[in-house]
Amino acid sequence: MSTARGVPPSLTGSLPRDISVADYEIGPLEELIEEARQFGFGLPAVLESAIDKRRREYLAGRISARHALRQLLGLAASEGEIVGDDDDVPRWPEGVVGSISHGAGFGFAAVAATDRYRGIGVDVERVVSARQAGRLGARVLNEREMSLRHGGAGDLTEAEMFTLVFSAKESAYKALFPRYRKVLGFSDVELERREAGGGAARGGAARCGELRLRTRVASGGGTFRRLVGWYALTGGQADSESESASSVWSVVAIPS
Repeated sequence: MSTARGVPPSLTGSLPRDISVADYEIGPLEELIEEARQFGFGLPAVLESAIDKRRREYLAGRISARHALRQLLGLAASEGEIVGDDDDVPRWPEGVVGSISHGAGFGFAAVAATDRYRGIGVDVERVVSARQAGRLGARVLNEREMSLRHGGAGDLTEAEMFTLVFSAKESAYKALFPRYRKVLGFSDVELERREAGGGAARGGAARCGELRLRTRVASGGGTFRRLVGWYALTGGQADSESESASSVWSVVAIPS
């Protein structure tokens, strides 16, 4: 796995032991191709003529996934390509659910066994500027969700909270879509709670916690299905004009 700073230790410390996560830095294309070759796969034909950025992101995400699978299932299970279906949803080994993301300079993946989770989603985002959060906030989160930036899990700025909710909902959609095949809007999933996570006691620069979300999409009769999540926020805060060097990493799961 990449030696550059990636998945915050505070996030891995908060996650249940039955969820495996891994990252890989989106470095030079030649290095990514060589790492992928060692796992027994390469760029699919459809990406051979894609721009450099797209190819690098794809490889870093798939390499991350292979590292996560190796942690969960062992060496043999980590080899070969992870192809996508007609909806571009990755096909995981039997008995496994997983998710892949790329952002903030890293590929990021999580996998877990289907007897523990019905779905899992991940996302990594750079924290947006205060100006972007103010302009886009109403599309992504409601006032009650924004109010969760205060409390026992530590106060967040509006930009940090916007990015956290955006990332958590992206992770939730990735957990839900492979199972229910429904296109969701931001209002289809709501963040209910943000709490201090178990990894917070282990120190480090990251702020971390646990999340509780709900959706009606995955259940009938108007009832809600609950989802569980974990997050970590690293680095400094953005000013009003620029994107921050800080990042939000999130994992959301549908418990079995």
